[in-house]
Formats: sequence, structure tokens, C-alpha cells
Amino acid sequence: MKILSLQESLDLELGKANELYSRHFNPGLMNIYKALGMGSWDIVSAEGMEIRLRDGRTILDFSSSIGVLGLGHNHPRILAAERICHENKVIDAIKMAPHKLQGALAHNLAQMLPDPLEVSFFSVSGAEAVEAAMKLCEKAQSPEKTKFITMSGSFHGKTHGALSVTTAGGFQRGFLMGIPPENVIEVEYGSLDAVERAIAGETSGGANPIIALLVEPVTGEGVHTPPEGYLRGLAEICKKNGIYTIFDEVKVGMGRMGTFCAFQQEDVAPDVVTLSKALGGGKRAIGAMVSGREIYQKAYGSRKDCSLHTSTFTGLGESCAVAIEALNIYRDDNLIEKARENGEYLSRKLSLLKEKHKGKIVELRGRGLLQGVRFSFGKGLFDKVVDTSKMGLFKTSDSAFMASMLRALNEQHNILAHFAPSSPDLLHIMPPLIVETGHLDTYVDALDDILTKGFAVMAAQFVKANIRDRLTGA
Repeated sequence: MKILSLQESLDLELGKANELYSRHFNPGLMNIYKALGMGSWDIVSAEGMEIRLRDGRTILDFSSSIGVLGLGHNHPRILAAERICHENKVIDAIKMAPHKLQGALAHNLAQMLPDPLEVSFFSVSGAEAVEAAMKLCEKAQSPEKTKFITMSGSFHGKTHGALSVTTAGGFQRGFLMGIPPENVIEVEYGSLDAVERAIAGETSGGANPIIALLVEPVTGEGVHTPPEGYLRGLAEICKKNGIYTIFDEVKVGMGRMGTFCAFQQEDVAPDVVTLSKALGGGKRAIGAMVSGREIYQKAYGSRKDCSLHTSTFTGLGESCAVAIEALNIYRDDNLIEKARENGEYLSRKLSLLKEKHKGKIVELRGRGLLQGVRFSFGKGLFDKVVDTSKMGLFKTSDSAFMASMLRALNEQHNILAHFAPSSPDLLHIMPPLIVETGHLDTYVDALDDILTKGFAVMAAQFVKANIRDRLTGA
């Protein structure tokens, strides 16, 4: 048996590293990365907004690792927090005594959130935080309550429970649901009338069987923002009907919308909020479910029930330390206010770009530092160049065009971008909160260049590059 040492792993030659990734980790993803031109990336290091490659290129990361990198790569204060833990041999795992860093992090989150949100449970992912929120609400309700309301186009995670209330992207296909479909009610996002109709349809004798309603204050897949007053209206409707509210802020929280949580742009507070991704400072896997004390006491307040929901890696010491430091960086560096200001700047730049390229850009979505640009690529144009039915993930003309755009941004402009397969005509713009206006200018200028050259040129370059890669084995 031959296992690699850490140094041998770090020193792997690119071809061998990709071979191991394909053989032992995820061959499908490797094929996608190659199609996007990222199979040739030999990453040496990453810092702030930048990813540095062995070939000398420096890539601007506008993906934030889909929300993880609120503070960018390897923030110096996060690295320093880790060193403090190492130098002081701070305890990570303990199950038979309280950990002071768990209490401190929970306190800090309570300071960042409105009343009554003050009691935390820590997880290692957003999906796990959503699972915890759903279980909390179920336990706090009466046994007669058996259903959840979720929104069309929502994403709450890929574990069996969270997947049951995830309606975007076809992620449910081929899987059994942890919560049976008959126990999940799907309603239109953004419509209070739809919620009221759904509740009325389930109400009999003045009672309804609904445990809780889950909603993303801004949708992470489609980047839809709700109508003014929508979240407050949801909370009022649910409270009147004895239904708990869960606001899922895993992707859009942590300052990205210009407030700590996106829902804080309205005068409203849910019964439960979920956080993750950027909470770990880009270095630790940690999520949080934060609830009011009353609902928590109903569910887990007694000694016999206090350990009904736990996790092996709940609040490891160093993870809590990094999250504590991350929250302090957000405050000290005024990053939340900067996200609002930079978001407004980006919106203005994109509006000018949309005006310049009428017909190509058909819609702008989002706010703060999660915005989306929806394109009209021209149906059938790509199909004249290549058979998209044989391209895996890029099996529609829209997704093939978007893949072409991502490859053009990568190879021609040294920018890493992303999109959601459930919305293949929508380019996401999601930089770390440390982004500067100059970075935003670079991104918009790159889009301008690609749009000026035209989608046909972009598609032809994509096909040519992929043919070249297959011939050379890249």
C-alpha cells in the first residue's frame, strides 16, 4: 500500500493530480472543469481576491466559492486566529464539558441579529443548519403538525431532509425524500396571496397541519429579490396561523446584501435563521441555526430532550475561533456597509452595460454583492455549431453559451465566474466582500468586451478550445 505524504500531495504534477481527481474523486466534475478551461489550472496559492497559477497567471475570483469566501482567500486575520489556536493548543473537541468559544460565538451572533434570535446550534454545513431548523420547529410544534411550506425555485441543501424542500435545479431526481412529498407544500416565491391560499387549503376546523415555512430572503439560484414588505408579510401570516418561519440566509447572509442578514432590510425577524458559508472566514466548515429562546425551550429545554439534536463536529474550538474573528473583521473593516456601497456601484455599471448591449442583456437581478445578469443568447445559434445533447451539463444551448462565457472570462480576462445550472442564462456576480471598485470595473469591462465581439465568436472559441483540449489530452 502506498499512501501519499502531505508534501508529496502538495507537489503533485498537474497531470497526475487531475488523474487522481478523476479516478478517485469525481470524474464528471473533472470533465466540466476541463470544458471550462480550468483543468489546466495548477494553483500555487490564493490570497484576497486572487488565485495564483503556476503558469504565472493571476485569476480574479468572482465566485467566492459560491459564498464561502466573504473575506476572500487566506485573510491575514483569519490565519492569525488559527495560529493563536495552534500556539495555545486550544481544545477543539470536547463533549463532556462546555466550550467557552461556543458560548462566545453564540453571543456574538445574538448581537448581530434582532430579537428574539439569541440561541445557536452549530453545524458543519448550511444543509445541516437547515435540517436542524426543521427539526427544531417540528419538535416545538404539536404532533398533529406534519407539513412544511417551501418556495418554488428554492435551494436549501442536498441532504435528504433539506432536499425535500429544495425545488430548484432538479436536485431531487433519483432520490427518496427524507420528508415525503405529500408533507411538503410548494408555493410561488414573492406572492403572499399564494401563501394565504395554501394555508387556507390546509385549514380545517380552524387548525392547519403546517409546521413551518422556509424561504430564502433572496433566492440563491435564481437571484430573485422579493417585493417590498414580502418577508414581513410572511412572518405576520405565519404567526397568525401558528406556523413558524425559517429564513435561510446560508448563501445571502453574512453581509452580502448590505445588512448582516438579507431579511434585516425589512422590519422583521423570523423564528429561526440559518447561516453558514462565509461564517467560517473561508477557512472552516461551520454553520449556525439561530432561534428565539421560546421555541428552543419548547423543543429542547428539558434535560431529557436537550441532546435530541446534536452533531459530531458541533462547534469545534478552532472553527468557533475563526468564526468569532470573521464577525469582528466584518465589523472592524465596515465590510457590510461597503457591500451595500459596492453593490450600488455594480448595479449602476451593469445598467449602463445593459443599455449598451440591448437585446443581449435582458434582465438584471439581485442587489449588494450577489447580482445576476440574464442574457438572451439566441435560441438555436449554438446548435448550429455543435451537438449540445452530447455535452453533459451543457446539454442546452443556454448552458453551452454560459459555459462559453465562463471559459472566455477565464482564458481571455483571468476572471473566475459561475452560474447555476437551474438558471443557465443567468451569470452570477458574487465577489468576496473585500472587493474594490477597480475589480468590479475589470469584471464589467470583460463582459463588455465579450458582448461586443458577439456570442457567435464566443461559442466558436469555446468549441475550438475544447477540440484542442481533446486532441492534446489537456
